[in-house]
Amino acid sequence: MPPRPPQQIDRPFTVFISSSQSEFEEFRQGLKADLDNEKWSTLRPMRAILIENQRGPVIHDEIRKEIDRCSIYIGIFGRIWSEWTSAEFRYARSKDLPLMIYKVAKTPTKQRGRSTKVDSFLQSQAKQFGFRVRGPYKIERLEADIITDLVIQVSDMVRELSEIKKLTHPGLIL
Repeated sequence: MPPRPPQQIDRPFTVFISSSQSEFEEFRQGLKADLDNEKWSTLRPMRAILIENQRGPVIHDEIRKEIDRCSIYIGIFGRIWSEWTSAEFRYARSKDLPLMIYKVAKTPTKQRGRSTKVDSFLQSQAKQFGFRVRGPYKIERLEADIITDLVIQVSDMVRELSEIKKLTHPGLIL
């Protein structure tokens, strides 16, 4: 019997990766490549989306188009303020997407003193509404934790969908 040809999923779910491009360009590209090419599956159930090389005023239509296609939002926040990243976060939150939010710091310790614009944003737009901000992280550890958290998030989403189907179709016999 000839070997089975590799299969592809027609509509993989997508993960939107948001961060300051200037601060995390190399990390973003590496994370996207790893998510797009999972080593554990030839089916490629997941695809990452980045809006790259955007400068100047935020183009909300482009953000909306890409986030509307996504199933999960990953926000990576460091020390550099980005209007694009804040707009992407706000729109993903307005769409009620699962939000995975990460704070990166050069040294992952609590710093005292004045809050940065990024810290103030995360407090007022994420923590205040009950969203968990993971970190602070050193960049070297971040990718492994994002992938682990992503597997947990997807598992939770599948379980939730299963529970909803059980409630909405109680008499369905399979």
